[in-house]
This record gives sequence, structure tokens and C-alpha cells, in this order.
Amino acid sequence: MATAELVAELVRAHTQGDERRWLNLLSQLIAAESRAGHTRQAARLRELLAEARELESSQAKRAATGRPIQLARAPRDLADVLDVRYSDVRLTDLVLSSTLRDSVQRVLDEQRMAGRLIEHGLAPRRRLLLHGPPGCGKTMAAHALAGELALPLARVRLEVLFSRYLGETAATLTDIFDHISRVRAVYLFDEFDALGKHRGDEFDVGEAKRVVGTFLQLLDADDSDSLIVAATNLGGALDHALLRRFDDVLEFPPPTEESIAVLLRRLLRSVPVDDDAVRRLARLARGLSFADVRVAVDSARKAAILSDSEYPSAESIASELSSRVRGDSL
Repeated sequence: MATAELVAELVRAHTQGDERRWLNLLSQLIAAESRAGHTRQAARLRELLAEARELESSQAKRAATGRPIQLARAPRDLADVLDVRYSDVRLTDLVLSSTLRDSVQRVLDEQRMAGRLIEHGLAPRRRLLLHGPPGCGKTMAAHALAGELALPLARVRLEVLFSRYLGETAATLTDIFDHISRVRAVYLFDEFDALGKHRGDEFDVGEAKRVVGTFLQLLDADDSDSLIVAATNLGGALDHALLRRFDDVLEFPPPTEESIAVLLRRLLRSVPVDDDAVRRLARLARGLSFADVRVAVDSARKAAILSDSEYPSAESIASELSSRVRGDSL
């Protein structure tokens, strides 16, 4: 088989989740590269093959002992509702109040020392509800949990769950929780209010009631090692039957002027902007979310690159921030 065909078949085997065929094809590709005299490339591929076989072996051992396995992609039957990836975000990347940082750190500490807690009949925190305005760090906190614990981050796409699986939502949720029990990861239910609004809502009929009931039952029954993180912009719109199922409820408030200044110093670390200018920019950005500030700085950076400037100026950043404060960019 020609090299191009081998690569195409490798990709096909990967997308189909056929690990055995993928490993076999990789071995064939290594042999082909060796025959072609591409010794360096063949050596690198052998390293990848060894890593893949080691991972396959460790996963087989976990499966045999009933321990959860870790995968960096969703199974085919859940591929459209689970977005799975690894995160390189760390807790130090987040701008948090000391109280909120301590709360997140406590979750990490309990997860890292879970064995010791379990020996004493205690369970580590793993069901978290994050609430607060959009763009204030909830999703990034889930990324940081996954990054710090070296676990896959699996975002449950609730918008797809409700739109594509109308009438089958409860059954699909059951499949998702089955996956949660088998594959250890951080599972993020983003925009959780889509699932958990007051069950007495006038629009809450039939299917929605069944879905919420199913979710509560599954959450109660779940005894996995995975972390379940629900994020919502509308903490007050969730009923108490849901809230009491979580081990911790963490509030992510709108950023203060000082926290915006902290973020700007990080984003502009390589830009020659003095601290007085940073403080002026932070005052200008009052009322914006962290996400808004990041977008404004990125926009100023792109404008600088396109105008052949090495750095964005404080004036251009101020202009981008002002535009977002006024709502011109919406």
C-alpha cells in the first residue's frame, strides 16, 4: 500500500475508533518509511507506536479491573453530544478572588488525595455547580480542573441534546452517564440552565420534566470517579432539588476593576505598557467580562500585526475596550 493510502487509512481507522487496525496500519507505515530510508521519521513513528501500545495496555488493565479508563475522544454514538479534548489551562491562568481560588484548590486537593479520604469513609468533592454572568471564568475553571488533574475535558452539548434528540433526551442522558461511569474525565454541562430551570415554569411540560427527573436520578446514582461540572449564567433560575445534589456551589462574580487590571497585566506581559496605562485601561473596561477584555486585547493585537507594528498601543487597546463598553462590537 502506498504511503498516502496508508495515511488515509490511518485517519479512517482513528475516526472510526478502530484501535487495533490503527496500530496495525501504523506498523505498516513504519516499515514503509524504513524501506524508503526515512530513518528519523521511522524512529519517531516507532516511539508513537510504543506510546500507543502502552496506553492500550494500561486501558485494558483498567477495564479488566473495573477501574475507569481515560479517552481523548467521545465514542461514536455520543460524538455529536460530547466534545472531548485535553486542556493545558492551569489554576494560575485564572483571575479569581482568594476565596474562590481556595474553593477550586480545595476540589483539586481532595481529588489528588481521594484515596486517603476514601480510606476514612469520606468522598472527595466532584459534583460542582458554577454560576455567574457570562464570560467571568466558569468554563475556564472547568478547563483548569481538567488541566490540573490531567484528565480529558468532555463538554456535554446540551443545545444538541435538546434540539437533535427531542423525545430521546432522557435516554441519551442515560448513555452519557454510563460513559461518565466508564471513562474518568471532567464532564462540563455548560449553560446548565437549559436543563435545570424551575420545573414549575409555564413552558416546562412533558419532555422537560422527564429530562430533569432523569438527570436527578442519574446524578443521585452516579458513584464514578469523574468530575461533573455544571455551569450556568442563571443560578437563581435553578430549583433546590438540583442545587442540593452538588457538593459545592461556586459563584463567579463580575470582574472588579482590580481583577481586570490583573488580567490586563498578564495579557500585556510582552507589551511595553506601563502600570499607569494598565490601570487606566482597567477603569475604562469596568462593566466588561473577562472574556470581553480578552477579545478586545486580541483584536488590538491583530490590528497591530496587520499594520506591521510589533505591539498594540495603549490607545488601540483603549479603543477596542471602549467599543465593547458601548456595545459597538455586538
